[in-house]
Amino acid sequence: MRGSEGHCNSPLVSVIIPSKNSECTITDCLVSIISQSHKPIEIIVVDCVSTDLTREIAQRMGALVVSHDGERSVAKNLGAKIANGEYLFFVDADQKLSPDLIETCVKTIDGVDGVVITDQDISKDTIVSRLVASRRKILSYDPLNVASRFVRKDAFDRLGGFDLDLYVGEDLDLHRRLLLNGFKMAHSRATVWHLGSPADLKGLLSRSMYYSSNYLRYASKNPLISLKRMNPLRAITAWKRSDARGSDLLPAVFLGFLSNAFLIIGVLLNMNAREGTQKEADNA
Repeated sequence: MRGSEGHCNSPLVSVIIPSKNSECTITDCLVSIISQSHKPIEIIVVDCVSTDLTREIAQRMGALVVSHDGERSVAKNLGAKIANGEYLFFVDADQKLSPDLIETCVKTIDGVDGVVITDQDISKDTIVSRLVASRRKILSYDPLNVASRFVRKDAFDRLGGFDLDLYVGEDLDLHRRLLLNGFKMAHSRATVWHLGSPADLKGLLSRSMYYSSNYLRYASKNPLISLKRMNPLRAITAWKRSDARGSDLLPAVFLGFLSNAFLIIGVLLNMNAREGTQKEADNA
């Protein structure tokens, strides 16, 4: 999707969206991208063998859709490889952008290599959803819980892209490697909104189980940072920097402890499952 006449001097931004069975959110995601004040934009949806209408919806809305059979880092790197833009913007299929987000990022990236964008949740009418939204809002002020989603393509290529072994924390890992290699970052309060965050304990547990299957690999690469990020009390320092209400702090800390418990349970279950699989292989 290219810009229209009158935007010929504006830089092309490639928006890369990994997807899998995202038909419930992909329309809202794409509408928010198409409606951006900045032009030109190209939209690349990298789909992991969806069995629903994700591909059809994305194609109908003008996105370039390519297929792959790997995890998120594979999808993102593939999208970046075929992207034509000067800038890359990595968006999840369950995210919605504020209308001037890309325009703000293009202005903010002047003189730097990447832009940190604020992640927020659209709170649903459930206790868990409100807890998740409050915690994410507070942690958007924690330097260990933010990442550069908007980057110069040449910087991304020089760094080698996302770690293909990660599909949990891959954006945090990329951000850390950018900083370690001397690339400069800027912060923006431009916002992306999550549409598919957990609305109940079952959803929270399901998300933690998914994350847990790859979390040890991420933690082994970033052990000290992982331990610090898991500390639920980090929310206190972040809350002091934020404009969140005082009533949001205790629930955010509580959710941190709960999320850690779910994550640890998931890690243990995955380890037991792998051990069982290995024993079966050894006995075969």
